[in-house]
Amino acid sequence: MEFCTEKLKDTIRKNMELFINIRRDLNRLAELSYEEFKTQKYITERLSEWGIENFPTAKTGVIGIINRSDECIGIRSDMDAILVEGQPRHCCGHDFHMAVVLGTAKVLADMGFERCVKFIFQPAEEGPGGAKRVIQEGGLENPKVIKLLGFHVWPGVDVGTIEVSSGAIMASVDDFEIEFIGKGGHAAMPEVTKNPIYPAVDFIQSGNNFFSAFSNKLSPFHISFSSINSGETFNVISETCKIKGTVRTFDSNMQDFICKNIKNLAKSSAQKYNCQVNINYQFQYPPLINNQQITEEFIDVAKKLLGPENVKKAIPSFTAEDFAFYCQKVPSVYFRLGIKEKSKGENPLHSPYFDASENSIFYGIFLLAGYLLAI
Repeated sequence: MEFCTEKLKDTIRKNMELFINIRRDLNRLAELSYEEFKTQKYITERLSEWGIENFPTAKTGVIGIINRSDECIGIRSDMDAILVEGQPRHCCGHDFHMAVVLGTAKVLADMGFERCVKFIFQPAEEGPGGAKRVIQEGGLENPKVIKLLGFHVWPGVDVGTIEVSSGAIMASVDDFEIEFIGKGGHAAMPEVTKNPIYPAVDFIQSGNNFFSAFSNKLSPFHISFSSINSGETFNVISETCKIKGTVRTFDSNMQDFICKNIKNLAKSSAQKYNCQVNINYQFQYPPLINNQQITEEFIDVAKKLLGPENVKKAIPSFTAEDFAFYCQKVPSVYFRLGIKEKSKGENPLHSPYFDASENSIFYGIFLLAGYLLAI
């Protein structure tokens, strides 16, 4: 490496108590999507304290910039917590993400890094898709982001290890709601009703049969019928039956194919039972696709920093991330940061028992700062 890795490590170690305390502070401030006002204030105060330019974005987000120029490299952290057991909690590790990115900003500033870097602290990753709002408000412009880094802490991956691959590593998300409308009435007189449950069941069976023929490893997908609701009692046939479901895939063309055929199958089932149908199909997140050139460059640096044995191939996950919207706009790489050490880092994301080794903060900063210093 052209820079001294030991100097970088020493700079991080010198500040590790601070970074760990930042993580713990942010954990206590856990706030839901677009409610991250205390978190926003905390991040703003830290950046200002370190002499780093910053300003708000996307209502409750923050953008920090060092060495303002026309173009920059960006690093993104999400900010929001999730509702777990009735309370906002950082059970998805976003407190770790913020601590790592804040730490990277301070370390680069302390080391006199001379190129422009933009630190995007983004609200509302958990559902509303705050990335879209950041983009719409010009968060990738002025200075223009020409390359973007993102990451997620990952249970079951050892501290000091990452997982990363080029291409699609996280899935798209589409949600659909199909409402079949029949004619309600007394259950003892079904001949004068149109029971909407029948086309609903037909639709689910037809969908399973139809899409099973297209399931393959080259373009894998999941279609889940997760909710069906009709009626409230024994002797009343309801007017309506609603089905809700979700679609996950790694291929935008497959997204379009599934959407088209779900609509066709719903219409066919409704017609078969002489019912009406309302179809609400929403494209939520695209698949998260890592840029090949940037990812290969990142992997090369990561292997030198962490050792080749600690840079593993990422198996695509059907979970989703709104970082995918950034990937559509700018060459990006998104990696998984290992958090497993001793008894920590084994429980799944979103579990009330989620935890992570705080030593992962060191490696996150070391990798992000080291990559920027190396290229």
